[in-house]
This record gives sequence, C-alpha cells and structure tokens, in this order.
Amino acid sequence: MAKTLTAKMLLARYVRRSDRVLLVNPPVHDARYAWIHWNQPLDLLKIGPFLKKEIGCTVALLDFMKPEKGGDVPQQRLPGDRQSRTIGEGQFAERYPTWRFGHDYEEIPKWIAAQKTREHPTQVWITSLCSYWFQSIAQVCVRLRQHFRDVQIVLIGNYPRMIPDHAVEQCPADLAVTRPLPIDGIPMDLGLYGKACPPFAAIMPHTKCAVAEVRAAVSRGVTDFAFFSEDLLSDGGQALWEIVRKTEHLHRHIKYHVICGLYPQLITPKTAKILAHKRFADLHFEETSTNYAVDVPVYEAAITYLREAGLTIPSRAVSGFVWIGRPRETLETIIQNMIALLRALGTFILKPFTPTPGSPEHSQNADYLARIPSHEDWSPHLFPFAELNGIARADYHDLYRLAAFLNDKVRGQSFDFLAGTLGLDFLKSSLQREVWRIGSTALRTTD
Repeated sequence: MAKTLTAKMLLARYVRRSDRVLLVNPPVHDARYAWIHWNQPLDLLKIGPFLKKEIGCTVALLDFMKPEKGGDVPQQRLPGDRQSRTIGEGQFAERYPTWRFGHDYEEIPKWIAAQKTREHPTQVWITSLCSYWFQSIAQVCVRLRQHFRDVQIVLIGNYPRMIPDHAVEQCPADLAVTRPLPIDGIPMDLGLYGKACPPFAAIMPHTKCAVAEVRAAVSRGVTDFAFFSEDLLSDGGQALWEIVRKTEHLHRHIKYHVICGLYPQLITPKTAKILAHKRFADLHFEETSTNYAVDVPVYEAAITYLREAGLTIPSRAVSGFVWIGRPRETLETIIQNMIALLRALGTFILKPFTPTPGSPEHSQNADYLARIPSHEDWSPHLFPFAELNGIARADYHDLYRLAAFLNDKVRGQSFDFLAGTLGLDFLKSSLQREVWRIGSTALRTTD
C-alpha cells in the first residue's frame, strides 16, 4: 500500500541526484473527452526542469496523450467487458461505450526499446488531471511494475491530492503526493518530447514564464497556445497583455486560444481591447449565472465592450459555456440558458458538470455521492446527479442533440433565420413548457 506524503517530504527523503525519473501522463478511460485536442501534462513539463535544476537527476517523459503527426490523439473502445457500462437504473439507466483516449499500453515497451541506454528508471512519477480517471492510472502502475520490478512508483497530480485514501487503495504505487511541488514559476520544457513536439502548447498566464515558454515553443515550430487558468482576467488582464505584446513578433502565425477561465463580468473596455487582439483565435466564456439562470445583462455588457474593441459577434471565434448536469437543476433552466447565449453570442457549448472532491458542491451532496458505486462514475459525461435531479440520462443526451441543431451554421450564422421573429419565441415557449411532457426522450433524433 502506498505511503502518503507531501512533495517537500518526497524531495527531501526519496529523490537523489543519481535518480533517473520517468514522468508519465497516462491515457484516459471515459465515455467521451470533448477537449482532448488540448490535453497536455503541464505539471510534468514543469516538474522535469525543476528536477533537473534543483536535484540534478535525469528526467524523461512518456506521454500517452501526445498527438500523432496529424494532430489527432488515438482512441479505441476498451476490450472485453469494459467495452461499455450501464449507469443508473430504471428510467435513469443508460448504456455508455467506454473508450481509451490516448495511445495503448504498448507504449511502455516501445519506449523502453527506443532508449539509447539500458539503464532503467529508478522512479516513475504518474500524474492525473481528473481524479475519476483513476482506472488508467492503476493500469499504468501495474504494467510499469511488470517491466521495472524495482522501480519506485510515485502518484502526483489531482488524484492523490484530492482523494488520497482512494488513490492508496486503488493503485499499486509506492508513494502518493498529497501536496504539489512548487513549480508555478518554472517554465515548461517541451524538449522533454524530443524532436517531435505536439502541435500546441498549454501555458499559464504568468508573464515571465509564459513569455519564455512561447519563445521556446516557437523555436520548435509550435504556434498554437492554449491558456490554462481558473480566472484569466483576475489581474485586469495585465499578464495576458504582456504575454501578447512580448511575443506577437515571434511568428506571424501565433494564435492564442482561451478555452477556460474567461468570465464575462470581467470584460471591461481595457480587457476587451486585449482580447480583441488579432492573436486571439477563439474565446470561450465560462457561465455566469444567478440561481442557475444566465445573467444576460452581464453578457450583453461584455459583448458591447468587445464589439467596441473591434470584434465581430456573433462569430466562430466567440462562444459561451452552458452548465449541464449540476445538482438540483431543471431542464427548463438549461434550455433557457442555451437560448439566452445563442441570442447573445450566436454559439454556445454544453459543459457537463461534476463536483471537485472537497468543493462546496461535493460537501453539500456528500451523502448522495457516497451512494454512487464507483468514483469513475463521477465523470461529468455520465451525469452523476441525474437521479438527484429527476432527469433521465437520455434526456441529457437529447439536450446535446438540441444544442447541435441550435448551433448549426448556415453561411457562418447560427439559427438567425428565426431571429427577431415570432418563430424563436414560439420555439422557446414550446421547448420550455410542452415538449418535455411528450415523454422521457421527446427530442430524440437519429444519432
């Protein structure tokens, strides 16, 4: 059974200059993975240079989620009885196909064969972005132990940090780190990938680090960058502006993608001018709502500032997230939010919800969540709060079909043939008051 410890204790007691550390980003087991294109083990890419500089040990990277040459990440149905799973019972039951996103586990012997030296790693550090992806983490631990009997396996990342007891019980590792390494100020090292880098880089909005990271990435032919941040404009956009200003001249094809942490209430004339810069390829707004209803005036104000700064809205470059699957929500509220953002932005994206372990949503629903058979069933794509909400999973999937219909583009415009007419009001009224009375899957169409 693994021993839990802090990163500080790990470095002081278990890591030496003579160590050879293999950093591993496992594949993902889930029903779907909407943002697979942007998956990158940012923590490992910072831990690598940290270990080299502070400890002096040798570091290598094995990223199962690394895109192939064309930019795609491989995916395959899991074998045998893991091919699909039934979640829920009765009207809430739904059968899900289960996929492995990323390269298969044969990457381990392939990596071993590709090494120029026969020296095996003395330690393997395995990260995790989401705690409910623990099955693939456990699989990697088992297979690594088959190849490296004496290696010390260390679990890092969100899984052991958020639910350490579960990590210790489920994974045949030696150590589980419950407090992370101090790596925020360390630039990532894409050199860990060798000559063939992924076609994009994930960066945090820390000016000094990010500028160095962009420069290094561009020198390797990378020109697409995705910002990772829980609140991108918390400093009024100053870091964002400095990054763009200091890097825009590096390559004429540099593009920045804002895929998380952008809140419409923080759009001001100043931040709008930053986001309207030609280097920003797309902007995705996090949902801002009160009592689960979208705050329309907040979006309207943000759109006004962005238009004044020169952005065209609606456009393919701007969209808004709509939460789906939150505890105690209603179908009517979800549909209202979908149509509100469609009217405001022209495009919206459904964003399935799951509580972060230890968060208020987790604490407030702890008894309910404790009755879910497995922690992997917390995946947002499985709608863990369906029973609590009294909403069939089939109905949640029908909302995705409705979203695809509403977002459908004709000559770059989404559903505008009803804008400003009684048609949109009729559709809105029908969806909110009548359609859902027909049956549990009233909107079901051909997949």
